[in-house]
Amino acid sequence: MTHNDRVPGGSLPRFTVNVVPTSRISGEYLGGLLQRYRSGEIKPLIFGDDNVPEAAVIPFEAFVRLMRSDHAAYVGKETEFQGEVTRRVQESDLVRDTAASANGMTLEQLAEGLDEPARSMMLRQLDDE
Repeated sequence: MTHNDRVPGGSLPRFTVNVVPTSRISGEYLGGLLQRYRSGEIKPLIFGDDNVPEAAVIPFEAFVRLMRSDHAAYVGKETEFQGEVTRRVQESDLVRDTAASANGMTLEQLAEGLDEPARSMMLRQLDDE
């Protein structure tokens, strides 16, 4: 049995797992695991060597839940990123439209202030114009 403090992502709550040595996992072992999943048991098979968890076999329903959760988190971050890009472009348009202002920011200056990949995308767009 091992604790999760040796697993990446230390922000997880503390828990212990039984790590099955890789050498013990056979087709018969996996077949038995599948039967347990079919009967409603959801305990994952966690395996690795030297009592270090390296991978987990989980029921497909649990996998789908994880994928939905990851997708929702990704979409949220992507929406936030796109909102920031839109805000900066609108801000840049305003600065360009009021170019008489001595403190104005050029599109090139705005692009240089962005992180990748937004910087490259904006500079490529400016080069095309």
